[in-house]
Amino acid sequence: MRMPFFLLLFCLSFTALQAQYFGIRGGYNWTDAKIELSNAEVETGSEGNLMLGLFVDIPVGGELLSIQPELNYMGRGYTLEGQFIGGVEIEQNFAYIDLGALAKLNFGTDEAIGFYLGAGPFFNYALSGTKVGAGGEQDIDFDADRIKRGELSFAAAAGITLGGFFVEARYIGSFTDQSDIDTDEIRQRSIGINAGFRVPLD
Repeated sequence: MRMPFFLLLFCLSFTALQAQYFGIRGGYNWTDAKIELSNAEVETGSEGNLMLGLFVDIPVGGELLSIQPELNYMGRGYTLEGQFIGGVEIEQNFAYIDLGALAKLNFGTDEAIGFYLGAGPFFNYALSGTKVGAGGEQDIDFDADRIKRGELSFAAAAGITLGGFFVEARYIGSFTDQSDIDTDEIRQRSIGINAGFRVPLD
């Protein structure tokens, strides 16, 4: 699966024409995975990775409800533990581009301190991946390793705004299977915290 990344930038730029705010964010997230394989019982440990993002916030019928399209760089990873390949631990990390949007409820928009809740779908595309095991570090071959580059996920967020500054906690769970093998299933899930700035566009 290949993805025209210029189209992602175009979509974000187009929605910015109607936006009330433009923002940037950076943070850290911890990811693990629910893994069910046909020939092994696999436990996973979480891995921490950075995230960076751009977004625009578009009001819908007033200040209470808004739609927030986003373009994010998201690192995700997990460690395969337990009885996988004779007890050898394998650490896998991926670099994703995520495109999606949150539907947000905004409270205290005109106050010094505000609060918001958001949720929405995202499309995730893996740019690259690495794995570290007994043989050292090597790049993931998505075709040979039967790992899908594209996934669909769901994000839920809660944040506090302090003027143009915000702090947010976010959960991301996979709708779809990362494994390209019919008898296996890998579903990633992340919990993270991020912060950033947003500026009005009007």
